[in-house]
Formats: sequence, structure tokens, C-alpha cells
Amino acid sequence: MVRFDAYSATSDAAKMDDLLQVLCDSNGLSSVLNIRKSRGFHTFGERLSVRDESGSEWAAVMWGGKQGKRVMLEVKGERTPAAVAELRKRYEHRCTRVDACVDFDSPRAFERLYRACRQVKKAHRIWGDKRGDWEDHPEKGRTLYLGASSSATRLRLYEKGKQPEYAHLNRPHWARIEIQVRPQKQAREAFSRLGPVEVWGSSRWSRELAAYVLKEHVEPHPAGTTYRLTQRQRALTWMVKQYGEHLAAEAADLGGWDHLGGSLLAIYSDVKGGRDD
Repeated sequence: MVRFDAYSATSDAAKMDDLLQVLCDSNGLSSVLNIRKSRGFHTFGERLSVRDESGSEWAAVMWGGKQGKRVMLEVKGERTPAAVAELRKRYEHRCTRVDACVDFDSPRAFERLYRACRQVKKAHRIWGDKRGDWEDHPEKGRTLYLGASSSATRLRLYEKGKQPEYAHLNRPHWARIEIQVRPQKQAREAFSRLGPVEVWGSSRWSRELAAYVLKEHVEPHPAGTTYRLTQRQRALTWMVKQYGEHLAAEAADLGGWDHLGGSLLAIYSDVKGGRDD
């Protein structure tokens, strides 16, 4: 069964205490006891790390700083589905990351999934990466990534049963495949309403893989594309950062930004003509 395995969201409707209550109520806890406070990420001022009995983090709440009244919830692992359901019942929010996974536990499950991934990778010319020693020590576990770390959609296939923390379960054929989606701004509200199967509709290649792996026809739910500056845009951005005050002063002397282009053209012509004195 496909389920949520990680979820991050921001909300202007909830407060920090509200999100802690979501974590408590979704997991049948009277209170969240194991909490560690630290500085926030993503320009948030504060962060509470919520940990289980072993000390491993399974959720976090952030607030304050430059984000103003906005709060952020991060949850991962087996508690994710219940926390997402509770959050969606109570507060409007925007999903900034969602992982949806499905497990297989039968002989050569990893190999079958890998063949499907390789077929889709070749058809769509997707960037891929292998982790682990596939040749000499496959018993220590293999991992395949499809999609760059900066992509809105990325996939992981790995041998879950060979991870050290699960070795005692004696499930060497246990493989997990999961899609990770970081919706861009225009798609975040839509992804806050999608189910775990629908999340696989974030790109054309993930939809095709869902047909192979999940045996599901998934409708398109575009996550958007990660915007990257061109080399020229990066150069212009650097120029403005370095010389923005001078450009603003020149524009003011000339009577406005509309006149700056002509002045820069004159300087450019002089420099190209060798008259840089």
C-alpha cells in the first residue's frame, strides 16, 4: 500500500502550539515529552526537534525569525500518515515536501523494481545515481536515485531490509521505492490535498513509473520546475550585488532608471572601443 513517508508544510493559520497538538493527537500522546530546542532553518528563528524513545527525530516545528507569523511542520517515518491526516483536518497549509513510498518483500523484488526504473530512466533521459557497493558487497544494500537533488521530483529505490537498523528482522528481500516531491510555489496548495498515490503524478516520468510499479493510472499533478538562473542572469545578478549603489546613484543623477541604459551603452561602447580612460 502506498503511504506518506515524509511531509513538510507551512501555515499562516496555525501556531507553534497548534502543530505540537497535531503531533500529539495524531499519535495518541498526552504530550510530546522528548523535545530539543535549537535555531531554526529556512529563516525561521526557532526549531523544536521531536524525538522518539531512542532519541531519533521524527518531527520538527519551526516558527519566528524572518517568517513572521508563519509556522512550519516537518514529519517523517511511520507516524507521517496520521500526522498529515490530522493537519489536513485542522489547518490550511502549503505542502513544501512530500514523500510517498511503497514496500515490496519478495525474492528479487529489488531487481524487478530496478529494471522498471532503468527503463524509465532511459526513455526520459533522467539523471541517475547509484549508492552502495553494487558489485562486490551487494549484501550491504544498494540504492538508486532518479532525478537530481535539485529537481522538484526525485525517486529513491533501496534495500530497506539490509539497513543496519532492520537487519534483525531477517527480511533481506524487503525493498522500498519512494517518490520525493518538492512542489514549487504555484503547486503547494494543490499538493496539500493530494493522496499518496496522486503524488506520483508530479512528473511525466513518475507517472509512467507508477504504471509499472503501482499498477495505477495516475493523473498529472505537476509540481512545477525548479527555476535556475542562466549564466548571463547570474553575471548580471553579481554585477548588481557588487555595484548596485553606484548604478542607483547614476540613475538618480540621470533622472531615473529609464535613462540608465543609454549611459551604460555609452560606457560599453567606449570600453569595447578601447577608450577606458
